[in-house]
Amino acid sequence: MIVKVKDRVKDYKEAIKISCDSLEEKGYIKKSYFDAIMNKIEEFGPYFCIAPKIAMPHARPEDGAIKTELCVLKLNEPVDFLGKEVRLFMTLSATDSTSHLKLMQSVAGVCMDEDKLNKILNSNNEEEIMEVM
Repeated sequence: MIVKVKDRVKDYKEAIKISCDSLEEKGYIKKSYFDAIMNKIEEFGPYFCIAPKIAMPHARPEDGAIKTELCVLKLNEPVDFLGKEVRLFMTLSATDSTSHLKLMQSVAGVCMDEDKLNKILNSNNEEEIMEVM
C-alpha cells in the first residue's frame, strides 16, 4: 500500500494523477491506467465516490493493471469531484476480479469505522495512516 498526504490539489484530476503516478512509479500500473479512469469518469460521472469524503478510482485490469495495489491519497483540503466533496482518494489497481478482495475488506473496514476514518482524515502522518489502514 502506498500512502501520500497533500495539503491541496488543483482538482480531482490532479488527485487521481498523483495517485496513479505513485502506482506507476512502483510498477503497479501502466500509464494508460490514468486515461482509462478519466474515460470512466467522463462516461459515468463520480461513481467512484464510495462514501462521504471517499473516492475509489479504478479501471479494468486490461486497462493497464500490472499488480494489485492501493494508493491512499489524503488531502488536507477537500476537492470537488463533480459535486461531491472528497478528501480521501483510494486508487485501486487490480489484475483480476478476485486478487483485490483483501484490500477491499480493509477499505470497507475503514469506511464503516468512524474512529478509523476520522483518524485518517485528521492525520498528516503517512505511517500513521498506513497503520490505520
